[in-house]
Amino acid sequence: MKLLEGKNALITGGGRGIGRAIALEFARNGANVAVTARSKDQLDQTVNDIEEYGVKGLAIQADLSMVNGVNTCANKFLENFKICDILVNNAGTSQYCTVIDYPVEDFIYLFNLNVMSYFLMTKRMLPGMIEQQNGKILMTASGNGNFVFVSKKVAYSASKAAISAMAKCLDSEVGGQNIHVNVICPGPIETQLLEENRQWGAMFPKADPPEAISPMYLFLAANIIKRPYRGRVIDQYSFFELLSILKGEINTTDFNIKELLKSMKDKLSKETYLLFRKNQELVDFMLRYEYQIAESSIS
Repeated sequence: MKLLEGKNALITGGGRGIGRAIALEFARNGANVAVTARSKDQLDQTVNDIEEYGVKGLAIQADLSMVNGVNTCANKFLENFKICDILVNNAGTSQYCTVIDYPVEDFIYLFNLNVMSYFLMTKRMLPGMIEQQNGKILMTASGNGNFVFVSKKVAYSASKAAISAMAKCLDSEVGGQNIHVNVICPGPIETQLLEENRQWGAMFPKADPPEAISPMYLFLAANIIKRPYRGRVIDQYSFFELLSILKGEINTTDFNIKELLKSMKDKLSKETYLLFRKNQELVDFMLRYEYQIAESSIS
C-alpha cells in the first residue's frame, strides 16, 4: 500500500518549485492532490503530471494574497474533495531590499500571502480535520527568520518567523485531536524565487533541487511511526548536512538507525548529534527512501 493511499491533499503554491515537487511526491504515493497558484499554465501542467500516477488532480487558480482568493480556493477544493486530510501551506513570495527602500504596498502583499493565507486556509480546512479527528498541516517557512538572520530580508524573515510561531501555537491547540502541525524551513532550493533573489544581489551557497526536499513533506504527511512528529520546526539545510555525513558512513540500506546514532555520537558536533537524535525517524526514512525511489525507477 502506498503511504498516502486515498488521502486528499491541498498544496498552495503548487504550480512550480517546492509546491510542485511536493504535489508529485504525494501523487506518487497515492494521494489525490489539488494545487493552487496564480498561473493557470503551471497549474495545468502540474495536474497533468499528478494524474499520470492514476490519482485525481485539481487545478485551482487563485490569488491567495486576498481573502476572496483564499475563500475561492477553499470552496472549490471542498466541493471536489469534501475533506482535506493534508494541507500544505507553501505559497509565498520573497524580498531582498533595505527597510528604507521597501515599499509599504509590497510589505502588505508579502504578509498577506506569506502569513494571512496560511492562517485563513488553515481556518477553512481545520473543521473537517477536527470532525474526523485526523489531519496533517505542513507549513513552509524558511531558514531566514528561524535560524539565519541577514540584512535586506527584514519583512521576509519576519513573515517566516510568524509561520513557525503560528504552527507551534496551532499544534498546542489541536494536536490532542490527532491533527499534527509541523514546519519545514528550506535552505537554498533552486526555485524561481531563489533566482530572483540572486538577480537582486543575494548570494547563496550550493542549492538543492525541489525534489530533494519533497520526501520530508511526505514523511510528515504519512502515518509512518507510532509517535508522529508534532510542533516541529525542521531546518532543512542543517538536516541535509547531517544526511551527507551519514551517507559517507554507510554504503547500504542494511543499517540500524539506533546503532548508527550510537556510533556517531563522538563523530558529530553536539548540535548535529542532537539534531540526529531528535529526528532519527526522519533520518532513517530519508536515507532509505532515496534508495527505494532509485530502485523503483530502474525496475
